[in-house]
Amino acid sequence: MLANHAQFLEAIREKKLVRIVFYSIPDAGKVDRECIPLDYGPEPGVKDALNRYWVWDRVAPAGTNPLGLLPDQIVEMRVLGLDFSPAKIPLGDRLWSVPRNWEKSPEAKVKDEPVAPAK
Repeated sequence: MLANHAQFLEAIREKKLVRIVFYSIPDAGKVDRECIPLDYGPEPGVKDALNRYWVWDRVAPAGTNPLGLLPDQIVEMRVLGLDFSPAKIPLGDRLWSVPRNWEKSPEAKVKDEPVAPAK
């Protein structure tokens, strides 16, 4: 767990962006990103049950979000004074570990709903 874990949880509830420096395995080095904090908890359906810091990387390529970062991957994390809108994140229905009062994204797809092919 990070030393400023409580601030991460507060950023989720207050809808504040975070800046995270983390070790990226695919990039084989440190990455510095401005992210949307999503949750803190285990990855759904994974047996290791390790808690992760879940974030939405605003510049990540399609298909790589959300990111689940283990605490030992994170070098630095700080809350920014910038707001974000949860309605603009295409997450669909989720069960959150961290309670919050977020509006649903109108463009989000529900997990079981088929996605129409691109035209």
